[in-house]
Amino acid sequence: MSKSLYTRSLACVGILLSCYALYVEHKTSHPDTTPAPDGSFIEEEFQALCDIEAIGASCSKVFNLPEGRMLTYFGIVPHDSILDVPNAFLGLLYYSIMFTREQFLPKNHLFNTLTVVINCAAMTSSVWLATKLVILKELCLLCWTTHLLNLLLLSYYGRQLIKSNKAKQA
Repeated sequence: MSKSLYTRSLACVGILLSCYALYVEHKTSHPDTTPAPDGSFIEEEFQALCDIEAIGASCSKVFNLPEGRMLTYFGIVPHDSILDVPNAFLGLLYYSIMFTREQFLPKNHLFNTLTVVINCAAMTSSVWLATKLVILKELCLLCWTTHLLNLLLLSYYGRQLIKSNKAKQA
């Protein structure tokens, strides 16, 4: 597998997982209702594919925790502002940037450095979120998968930056 195909594949998996996470977060925070014969409304139950009761895994529960919107959680943006987005949206943005970087941007030292900085930010948030999952004793398979993707992308681009630095010094 070519290097570009490897990183594009990781980014595509991240994009798909982020889209599904956004879908789950939306369905759990805005449940569908159907009218009942008596005029009342009945909430339709939603079961996410990543909610696996047999092993105690629940992504839908985790996505609706306060930490599920890091920008608001840390006070970077006000609650209910247009920038108060779920972490899955930030992931979608991140993986889209990684895909675009690999597909269309030049492979030079500046872009390698910038990519590693972005990867470090993503990995920092992954470590913080993973720590929260452990502390809260929550199992979110989708979350752990994205943390692994972030680690793989950081290690790949970190190695690329080191190679680029060595070539620049030679």
